[in-house]
Amino acid sequence: MNVLMLSEVSAASVIGGAERMLRELASNLHRAGHDVRLVVREPAGDPRPQVNVDEVTEWRYRVSRRSDPAFVLSSLRESVHAFDTARAGITVDVVITLQSLAGLGPILFRKEAAPAWVYLCLSLAHEEYRSRLHGGRPQPGRLRRSLATWLRRRIERAALRRCDRVSVMSNFMWRRVQHVHGIPDRRLHMLPGAADLTRFHPAEDRAEIRKALKLPAGKTVLFTVRNLVPRMGLENLVEAMRALHADPNEIELFIGGEGPLRPALETSIRTHHLTERVHLLGFVPEDQLTQYYQAADLVVMPTYELEGFGLVTVEALACGTPVVGTPVGATPEILARIDPVLITEGRDGPALARGIRTVLTRFEANPAERRRLSARCRAIVEELYSWARQTSTLEALLHEVRSGRGAGEGRPA
Repeated sequence: MNVLMLSEVSAASVIGGAERMLRELASNLHRAGHDVRLVVREPAGDPRPQVNVDEVTEWRYRVSRRSDPAFVLSSLRESVHAFDTARAGITVDVVITLQSLAGLGPILFRKEAAPAWVYLCLSLAHEEYRSRLHGGRPQPGRLRRSLATWLRRRIERAALRRCDRVSVMSNFMWRRVQHVHGIPDRRLHMLPGAADLTRFHPAEDRAEIRKALKLPAGKTVLFTVRNLVPRMGLENLVEAMRALHADPNEIELFIGGEGPLRPALETSIRTHHLTERVHLLGFVPEDQLTQYYQAADLVVMPTYELEGFGLVTVEALACGTPVVGTPVGATPEILARIDPVLITEGRDGPALARGIRTVLTRFEANPAERRRLSARCRAIVEELYSWARQTSTLEALLHEVRSGRGAGEGRPA
């Protein structure tokens, strides 16, 4: 099949879950024999109009950032131009949209260019945008941002409702898409995230990896990698470290990622005298990410809201490292398959501290428990969350919509 994928992020630089999904699905579809072409918004700092990523060509379009209206209008116009360039010389079988603003222009003005359109809903854009606003506190431009939130919701609804099928990554997202945009079960499809089983694997020698990363050898190491934004719950995780400070087995937390919350986190760490216990790593390169997962005793997902799936969770699990996560979004769907003890009772700092301490206490009381849980983590990912499995599922969906068959019986997994 000839497949066009439309996205607001680039596959050339993986800095988050959306980029990872785009790159992995495009690369795997290409390896399966499909002609895959990408149309994406030009990433900041990289003005190249066209690049190749894993033998897949990525066409880019430039947008205006003078104002919200200019951003939207230029996105609509320029995405259509890039869409036309990318499809030159081929007959498109299926268009896959990963974000609404990247797909709205083509689906409004070039709907006839492809017989089938699929929306891969990684998250609800307006909800993520709204989560970046500090509700309840007066701030300049609040009315403008409220209007921008409303506009994003309308754009997303317009794109979703024009697609033949909408694929979501979790039962949580299934319910959100139904509630917010009114997409019926029969048009919904389940496609969870995944991990590269070759790249993410258990460590042969964890001590050597800790040495290479200059991590403490005799302490309990917690790790998380997140965009430093409020919805990730990192402030609560720092608060949890205050409660864990008194534990006899010294615990250190390493936080990977960048974002606007960094200054606030740095202040909190200094204020609570945690500079020796909590470390902000900044951006973690891809070639080191596996090592941090392997080196950690626990990976923590302290999400406060809107966890549509959590690729970090399954990548860490693939490395045999247990993940402790809050009961938010899709996290419980994954962790409950392994052991409910990994799900905290709440999302605040004390609840995170209790959840982490419960798991560590279990490991100390019975060292074999960690080995059992580690094996279970890897087995679940091999069974349910491999890219080979998810690519095969996506292929089946693309063949279904391309053939014009009616939507199957949609239902949550």
